[in-house]
Amino acid sequence: MPAGCVYLVPVPIGNLGDITLRALETLKKVDLIACEDTRNTGFLLSQYEIKPPRLISLHKYNERKRSSEILGSLLAGHDVAVVSDAGSPGISDPALLFIQSAIEAGIQIVPLPGATALIPALIASGLDTSLWQFCGFAPLKVKDRRAFLEQIKDYPGSSVLYESPHRIRQSLEDLLAACGDRQVCIGREISKLHEEFIRGTLSAIVADYQIKEKGEFVVVVGAAQKERKPDPDEVARHIDSLLAEGQSMKSVAESVAERFSLARNEAYQIVLQRKKEL
Repeated sequence: MPAGCVYLVPVPIGNLGDITLRALETLKKVDLIACEDTRNTGFLLSQYEIKPPRLISLHKYNERKRSSEILGSLLAGHDVAVVSDAGSPGISDPALLFIQSAIEAGIQIVPLPGATALIPALIASGLDTSLWQFCGFAPLKVKDRRAFLEQIKDYPGSSVLYESPHRIRQSLEDLLAACGDRQVCIGREISKLHEEFIRGTLSAIVADYQIKEKGEFVVVVGAAQKERKPDPDEVARHIDSLLAEGQSMKSVAESVAERFSLARNEAYQIVLQRKKEL
């Protein structure tokens, strides 16, 4: 008997109208649904008048143990759908370990496109979408959190992260301290009745903090600013004009450092080299 398939089925993150026709058809036909919470999935199925097949829990506390049981069903020829409480399974939700186990067992994985919070937040942010990274939730441990923030600080594109309502303020303050001032967009309750997007700089939002700490948050952080190197010809012209006025090397170096945002020692070396060339 051929093995069954694993269907990774996204479910709405808030608005029930966001589910796809293909997702509904899949949930109707599979033999088993592995879900983060059987109560939530049972309620969801009832809203679409789907008579639930067998439901089995698959969450972060039982994923390792449960994976072997689900694999047994798959190897017996049964198709299995994997769903989380909201969004796409495996994206900051359980399922990764099970998916890895299924791949190792040679099971076919069929991912369905659909609901997730990160893409709507990114495209509504107004920030760069040509290069971006998804970071998930910020870790709680100090060492891990520091590494997490460094990853965002140096990234040349937009960074998308999830945050809970009781940690959103601290995370914004940490981002400002670690990454400096950036453009940011904070999405709250995406696809739900009270959906909102807060846009601005980290410094302005932290200084005048008025965020309603309720619901789930998606934070999109703008890219690290590229260092703008001064144009060598412009620097040379500036040095030449000051030297022609008879200013001292020290005075010229100070002017170059201030105008072109250079360290004084670096500016002095540039002035010295330029004087040798004249």
